[in-house]
Amino acid sequence: MGNTLPTGIISIVLIILQGCAMTTGTTSHTFQKTLTDIPAADPVLDHYIAWIPLEKAQTAGVARALTHISLGNAREQAAEELCGDTRIIKQPVTGSVGPVQALAPASAGGYPAWYYRISQPPGLHGCSRTDSHSFHQAVQASLPAWINIRTAANQPE
Repeated sequence: MGNTLPTGIISIVLIILQGCAMTTGTTSHTFQKTLTDIPAADPVLDHYIAWIPLEKAQTAGVARALTHISLGNAREQAAEELCGDTRIIKQPVTGSVGPVQALAPASAGGYPAWYYRISQPPGLHGCSRTDSHSFHQAVQASLPAWINIRTAANQPE
């Protein structure tokens, strides 16, 4: 009877761990199904499209934060490079999709990822020394490989 309690606890722990393993696993079939649910991007908007590898972000919240931090840093660096101390103002965000788990396109490596798209009207204000195209190029150069910019003139995804 002395071994019943530790054996019972071990059995419960093993059942719980087995249940966790079953619920956290994801197959490429799940990713492909999710990918078909992503709405098409509006061609009149600029889009910041992130395919955050699951190994970098275990949750949607972390994926969202990584994307916003990466974009903020890249925008700040581009603004400083192109306009010095002048603050560049982009149009307000009009919508976003995700983050949702999806399989990144084969052209991006086909890895399990979080898809997150931020959309806003084209336009740039606050710095007369640059234009939207140059600004987007400078931002893209500072972004991680898993974020791409698609401007209103540069569609589709």
